[in-house]
Amino acid sequence: MAFALTARSSWNAPALRQFAQRGFAMTAVSQMASEKPANSKTFKIYRWNPDKPTEKPRMQEYKLNLSQTGPMVLDALIKIKNEVDSTLT
Repeated sequence: MAFALTARSSWNAPALRQFAQRGFAMTAVSQMASEKPANSKTFKIYRWNPDKPTEKPRMQEYKLNLSQTGPMVLDALIKIKNEVDSTLT
């Protein structure tokens, strides 16, 4: 977020300007504190395409950051399908 403070702006008052700066700083600090450390996991999914019977089944790996998904395996599968590989069904 970026603001342009002009001479005509009501934000020019020193108390309001200081409050706004402190508010933005507190927001940034709280966002940094709420971020969890990277907790990545590799999911190996058995893939087979019935439309291509001559093609052999295979294992395909997907690496996800678990701190950005829900706690269930289903959450990870939905995240893979929606954000990584839409061919996963």
